[in-house]
Amino acid sequence: MRLDSLSTLNYRNLAPCTLLFPAGVTGVFGENGAGKTNLLEAAFLALTGLTDVTRLEQLVQQGETEAYVRADLESSGSLSVQEVGLGRGRRQLKVDGVRVRTGDLPRGSAVWIRPEDSELVFGSPSGRRAFLDSLLSRLSARYAEVLSRYERTVSQRNAALRGGEEWAMHVWDESLVRLGTEIMTVRRRALVRLNELAAEANAALGSRKPLTLSLAESTTPEAYAQDLASRRAEELARGSTATGPHRDDLVLTLGDFPASEYASRGEGRTVALALRRAELELLAERFGERPVLLIDDFSAELDPGRRAFLLDLAASVPQAIVTGTERAPGAALTLRAHGGRFTPEVTAEPLPGEPLAEEVRA
Repeated sequence: MRLDSLSTLNYRNLAPCTLLFPAGVTGVFGENGAGKTNLLEAAFLALTGLTDVTRLEQLVQQGETEAYVRADLESSGSLSVQEVGLGRGRRQLKVDGVRVRTGDLPRGSAVWIRPEDSELVFGSPSGRRAFLDSLLSRLSARYAEVLSRYERTVSQRNAALRGGEEWAMHVWDESLVRLGTEIMTVRRRALVRLNELAAEANAALGSRKPLTLSLAESTTPEAYAQDLASRRAEELARGSTATGPHRDDLVLTLGDFPASEYASRGEGRTVALALRRAELELLAERFGERPVLLIDDFSAELDPGRRAFLLDLAASVPQAIVTGTERAPGAALTLRAHGGRFTPEVTAEPLPGEPLAEEVRA
């Protein structure tokens, strides 16, 4: 997978431009607030159609009503154009000019590593659950569909609970058990390989404590229906569904103790990096090509060993974009970020008659 070019218009603080990216590592450096993270966010959105902002209008530049990002991609020898239009509460996706849904975009196209990933370790169960569900949804269109239907069923069942409609529970429970059982089954199966890859990455990062991934489940496929029935009175009183995969947690154990409670900040950063490395490898195994790797602030809270791991990881994939307040070593292209604009730094003169491998158009 390779991102040939990225175009943005009215996106956050980025100036309208088209950036052309070579194979290998592109380094983007500049002061905080210069637009480096916004560039990676725009690239991830254009590549995957995904964003974690709560309101789409947050992505639109102040004073504007709409924003636009476009990715020109090369995948498995073919070229395609992916476009995302953004407005208030509205996201429109197109591939080669045809409107599509998020699930129609290449699901293994990008992995984004951020300093905020430490919250996967120290944050709430909902964040770890979202990480797992997002990864499995990209690995399997079927999982994404079942998860969406399950979440709608939970929402509708909660509305019935708040309305005191106990008579309708058997209808919702039947759908909940069927969909939830499939979700739990896929999670258990996928966790076997995810655990192997994360443990390997954790060891490669120099951790002396083994990393183990497991699921803390509120029920099991076998007991799901019975557990729903036994907690009926509690759920009616609370107005919410208390049992099911939407209540589960991805437990990260470092050594003999939960990482969320006992890991240091450095250990937590290592575990988060291990999870992202496992994500990259799973996507590569599933789709037969390595994703574009996006690394935000490669030196943040990292010792030299972890920094070297990240840079080696960037060099191991066909293409990576790495941001920082300093230049990324070994980059094929270096861009200086300033005020939402990106200027190439030419480190060597091309041979006579040889064109530059990149350009920036504003």
